[in-house]
Amino acid sequence: MKSRSSALYGVLGTLYCVFSVPSFAASPEVLGGHEGWLDRMGAGVRELGRGNTGTALEGASPAAYWNPALLPFIRKTEGALGADVRSQDRNGGFVSLQGRVASNLGLGGGVINRGDLNVQAYDKDENDIGFARPQAFATYFGVGMRTSRRNALGASLLVYTSQLDLGGGTGKVNFVGGINLGWYRRYDSLNAANLFPESWTSTRAVADFFSGSFSSAVVVRNLGLNPRLSAEFDQSVSDGQPDPFGGFGGGTSSDFFPKTLVIAGEWRKNLWDRNFTLSGEFMDYQLKPQIFTPNPAFHAQAARVGVECELAERTYLRAGMDRLNPTIGLGYGYRVNRRRVITFDYALTMERGIMTFNPYAFGIKTEF
Repeated sequence: MKSRSSALYGVLGTLYCVFSVPSFAASPEVLGGHEGWLDRMGAGVRELGRGNTGTALEGASPAAYWNPALLPFIRKTEGALGADVRSQDRNGGFVSLQGRVASNLGLGGGVINRGDLNVQAYDKDENDIGFARPQAFATYFGVGMRTSRRNALGASLLVYTSQLDLGGGTGKVNFVGGINLGWYRRYDSLNAANLFPESWTSTRAVADFFSGSFSSAVVVRNLGLNPRLSAEFDQSVSDGQPDPFGGFGGGTSSDFFPKTLVIAGEWRKNLWDRNFTLSGEFMDYQLKPQIFTPNPAFHAQAARVGVECELAERTYLRAGMDRLNPTIGLGYGYRVNRRRVITFDYALTMERGIMTFNPYAFGIKTEF
């Protein structure tokens, strides 16, 4: 009884952190002024359909991005890829390969891409010089180790590159050395009704409905290899003077990836012989390169929530809210043979509330 109570209180505490709204936060414009936008947009089509929640999801792709501590819970080698095209010619995609290499050890890698297909560009005299196609790529190499049957730790290395597609290499970033640390724990099936006296019949009935399997996760992203643990980089900038190669000259400027704390929880329940999942995540972004600043003016917060329901065998309906942007998703697993299933995923994202529809996100995943 004591261990069950501790597990329940731990889950409730995680969910409180996930769904509570902080009293102080920096404005979204401040957060948007820093690099790391690719990291904040998430990855994976299945995850996108359920509100971009994947930090506490076993089988998330790429797990090296979402939470490297998930890697040792992957039973077979998995390969996945996906792509999406959004309004204003924005493109994105991912590819991942991950699996368990020992009874308590998992390895995985993933590449995430975001960019724009056609951005009208002008020179300093406002003359049309055609279209630019800026692109950014983040590559994650992850390792996770189980410390017990239900608990795991993990770490991943970030290699990041971006190019604004302007003359002279303006806006180019090459960065190696970002570190993500993750923790994941899953709890045995918990019958919450057993925590209440039998005389509390109605309370026990409600608690029994909400009983199920729980998991919680914590990830710290964008740590750097320096005394401030700040993921800092140099970016080439233009001084507006033409160079011999047709671009513009200039120097470099320094920036950093905001340190990100992610607290996530997931509740799984079998309802009417179908699997049902509710997940949530809370993110805190630190907008200063120090190890930590307690000033709330230099922190920005966001939250995500998602649900996934099994409508029929290997057929899933998903929905979620990614920082006030609604998402809807579908998934279907096609059984090739007794050992292999190919899963097809689809997601629709509505940005700016419901003003912008992005219906083109498709993914595929299989086991080897």
